[in-house]
Amino acid sequence: MKHNYSAKYANVLLRPLCAEDIENLRTWRNNTEQTRFLRSIGYITPQMQQTWFENYLEDPDIVIFAIVENSMLNRMVGSVALYSFKGDEAEVGKIQIGDPEAAGRGLGKISLVLAMWIGFKKMGLKKIVGAVHQGNIAAHKTDMKIGFQIVGNHPAEVGGLEDDIEIDEARLCEMNSYTSEIKLDVM
Repeated sequence: MKHNYSAKYANVLLRPLCAEDIENLRTWRNNTEQTRFLRSIGYITPQMQQTWFENYLEDPDIVIFAIVENSMLNRMVGSVALYSFKGDEAEVGKIQIGDPEAAGRGLGKISLVLAMWIGFKKMGLKKIVGAVHQGNIAAHKTDMKIGFQIVGNHPAEVGGLEDDIEIDEARLCEMNSYTSEIKLDVM
C-alpha cells in the first residue's frame, strides 16, 4: 500500500518503502541463510521484484516500512510490515534486518515497536498478532521482550512449530516505556 506513515526513536527511522529500496530487499530475500525461517519462494529476479513492488503499491492489505539506521550506518538496513488487516486487528512481521553491519544492534526490536505504534496510534488498531518460529531463538526472545504473549502454536511451513503471539497497546507501553518518546510522521 502506498502510504506516508513514518516514526522515529533513537537511531531508528521507519519510513515508507520506495522503489530505490527494492534491490536491497531482493538481495536480502535471496540470501537463504537470512531467510531460513521464512516460506521458500525461490530465487527472485530484478523483474520479479519490480512486479512485486508495483503490486504492493496497489495492495490495501499491507503496509511495508523501510528500516533506516540513522546514526552510524545512515542507510536502509531492513524492512518490517503490518498486514492482514481485519477490523481493528493486523499482523506484524515480514521483518528482516538484512544489512550484515546492522545485525545484532537491537534495530529489529525498536522497528517492531515503531511499526506497532504506528498501527495503534495512526491506524486505530486494538490488537496486533504475529507468529514466530520456535527455532528462531533471537526473534522469539525479542518478541517476548517487546511484550508479546503466546496464545497458541501451529506447524510451520519450514518444519517445526510457530508460536502464535499477540499484543495490545497497553501491553506494548508497559513493556517498552520509551513509547512516549516515539516521534510519528517524521522524516
